[in-house]
Amino acid sequence: MRTLVDLLGDDSQAVLKGVTRELAASGKSALPALRKAAKDPNALRRTRARKLLARFERARVYRRLLSYATRSELDLETGLFLLARLDREPFDARPYKKALDAMASKVLEQAGNETGSFARPMALSQYLGNDLGFLGSEIDFDHPNHVHLHRAIESKRGMPLTLTAIYMFVARRADFKVAPIALPGRIFLRLYLGERTMILDPFDGGRARTRSDCIRYLALHGLVPRPEWFRDATDAALLQRHILNLMQSFQVRGLNRDARALHRIAVAMNAVHASSLVANPPIEDGDAGKGATQ
Repeated sequence: MRTLVDLLGDDSQAVLKGVTRELAASGKSALPALRKAAKDPNALRRTRARKLLARFERARVYRRLLSYATRSELDLETGLFLLARLDREPFDARPYKKALDAMASKVLEQAGNETGSFARPMALSQYLGNDLGFLGSEIDFDHPNHVHLHRAIESKRGMPLTLTAIYMFVARRADFKVAPIALPGRIFLRLYLGERTMILDPFDGGRARTRSDCIRYLALHGLVPRPEWFRDATDAALLQRHILNLMQSFQVRGLNRDARALHRIAVAMNAVHASSLVANPPIEDGDAGKGATQ
């Protein structure tokens, strides 16, 4: 291993290609030598060792994500924090979970003792949309920062799915009954109050929507409503859709290796979660103006 790593400083691209292939095939056994080379005085060897370490670490993240995404039972929040490791590694989810906890506490505080009316669950929209200013982003719409949950928590901007996920995670902590509605190109959040329901649009600051609004949105894109689009979407369906959003973002930026890895995970999910996934046609010119899944 030391010999192979020493050759990372070779000027020949042919040698570098062969050495990289051998180190990749060696798997974990190459890591100690690579970590040592990452501190090597030779700048070329040090830089290449660090790039290989980053590549190996990214492959490990993809393996973990694949393993989780193909479980029979999924939790969307856990899956999205795993996905965050593609943004930075190591990644610490604890500050973001605490932020969601704090939001839920504030929502409950604002909800007060209201019972039997939508005033209580509507505190969710009031606090997240009005007070904190969570809103959809029209600028650089498909940037990975708008896909990643933690980035949206930081910036209060994101894609429809990402913002809906934040609303949903806060609502779950506040013990509100909610469920996402996964329409083609747009995600909404359904609030339950007994047998009654209300629809919120997190991308539009938590604005209330009606079923007729949703049908008009579909008609705008030439789509005839299907009953399955209005059913409560599962965490598995949203996680796959989130993965596809990030895959598309990578494709736009020429990160083809990452896009292919995410595509393989999305395909693998079909074998396990086919019955709970929502089949949607692509939206070429989405309501937010961009993208295909959102």
